[in-house]
Amino acid sequence: MLKIIVNNIVNSADKKKAFEIRDLVFCKEQKVSKEIEFDGLDEFCDQYLAKINELPIGTARIREEKKGIFKIERMAVLKEYRKKGVGKAIIEEILKHYINLNKVNDLILNSQIEAKDFYKKFGFVEVGEEFVEANILHQKMIYNV
Repeated sequence: MLKIIVNNIVNSADKKKAFEIRDLVFCKEQKVSKEIEFDGLDEFCDQYLAKINELPIGTARIREEKKGIFKIERMAVLKEYRKKGVGKAIIEEILKHYINLNKVNDLILNSQIEAKDFYKKFGFVEVGEEFVEANILHQKMIYNV
């Protein structure tokens, strides 16, 4: 079993590593444009980085979209570490942190269709119709805190 450590990013070196993971997963692998992926909102987000033995392998960001509504975005895990519990560790850390905040009413996300069942395991439910974002089919999901 891999020991996965997930922390809130507090330094520029870890932020750079998170951006490198997003570039690899979204821009190179999924062909999302850098303009869409790096949308200028990162400075307004909490950023998380997952590591194994200090090796950065996954990331996500959380942004307060409206008062009390926080959105999980840009969740990415390097291809060779998928299906090994990295995404689970990231979501569990985010839920643990945000559920304990009194200012959170809902956590939302836009899941790529292939990942819907992954998020359902944590209690996220589908809301509305499927839609296309960055040329990829998505589903809005919500976790009622």
